[in-house]
Amino acid sequence: MVGFTGARRLYVLLFAGFVVYGGVFTVYGATVPRVIADFGWSYVVTGLVLAAGAVGFFISTFVTGLVIEGANSKAVYVGGLAACAAAVGLFARWPSPAINLALSFGVGIAQGIIEVVTNYEVVRLEQAGQSRKMNLLHAGFSAGAIAGPIAVGALIGIGGSWKSMFPALAAFFLALAVVSLAFRFPPPEKARHHESKGGLALLRQPLLILLCVVIILYVGSELGATNWVSEYFVRELGAPAPTAAFAVSALWAGLLAGRALLSVTWRSGRQEVLLLALSIACIAGLLGFLAVRRVIPAMALVFGLGLAYSGIYPLGVALAGRVFRSSAAVGLIGTSAGLGSFSFPFLLAGIAQGAGLRAGFLILGVLPLGIAVVSLALIRMLGRHREAQSAAGQPPR
Repeated sequence: MVGFTGARRLYVLLFAGFVVYGGVFTVYGATVPRVIADFGWSYVVTGLVLAAGAVGFFISTFVTGLVIEGANSKAVYVGGLAACAAAVGLFARWPSPAINLALSFGVGIAQGIIEVVTNYEVVRLEQAGQSRKMNLLHAGFSAGAIAGPIAVGALIGIGGSWKSMFPALAAFFLALAVVSLAFRFPPPEKARHHESKGGLALLRQPLLILLCVVIILYVGSELGATNWVSEYFVRELGAPAPTAAFAVSALWAGLLAGRALLSVTWRSGRQEVLLLALSIACIAGLLGFLAVRRVIPAMALVFGLGLAYSGIYPLGVALAGRVFRSSAAVGLIGTSAGLGSFSFPFLLAGIAQGAGLRAGFLILGVLPLGIAVVSLALIRMLGRHREAQSAAGQPPR
């Protein structure tokens, strides 16, 4: 068996895994109109199935973040890929909401493992004070997120079965699991900080709590848009199902473009200031999207919304990893993503059921406003953190 020890080659492997992971992430949202039509699910039932994956992700990221530091990252990563292959491959084989809810939960468990291991290893590979590798990694996630809905739309357009997307993605995960066996991950490392700054004790750190709030609000807004934008195009704008599926790709094309641009241009600087600017752009994008009633302008605004969303999650992960240098911190960021992903999208489903999709999307515009408020607090807090490091003669992180 060949051992690949180079950091760049390991990064390429993790990047490839994130591309496939991104494809699974958006395929669910792109298939929502067909699931509702073919299986006869209500908005609330659909929301419950989608939320089950988020619950699994929530649990998995929390546990993985606590145990991965000092553990065999390779074994955990391969296990996550194999589990994802099994759960994704069986999803939508039967119309039963209960069966698909259980499978969605399993997908979430596996995705949480992949999320934490990948982000933690990239934090270890990242140069001090930068987030370029993290932005590029999540750009790969965005590329997969674009490809998934495009494939769904193409299949529907030629009369194929949208269900075939799930076993195809499962095959990619299984192939990655096999390939990963030939790679050597960096050896486990012991926590380098006092125990008061590790594990569950991190929940007492105000800075990490604020970063977790940012991630909760961001994921709630972005995943809500991802899961329901295609249905919005069908119900509110009268677009055909194939066109509506491409709306998800437009959103993630914006995310891809923004993350790739940030990876190239944002070498260093006040990442929390960029976080504030992006949150304001999200508010403007969502309000503009709700104001238009034609498909083409709406599609353009969805792309712009993706640009605004693009850097928020990678910046949150990079800031947590830079300040705390702990797998537990990275895991808690992922756990926050799980909390946002099962709470707000499900809330949107309930609002859409009772008051319509426009009302639900209006809620998604309130969440970036919360990110902007928290960003202002982060700007002040991180400024004091850097001053303290400078006074102590430590290099700023």
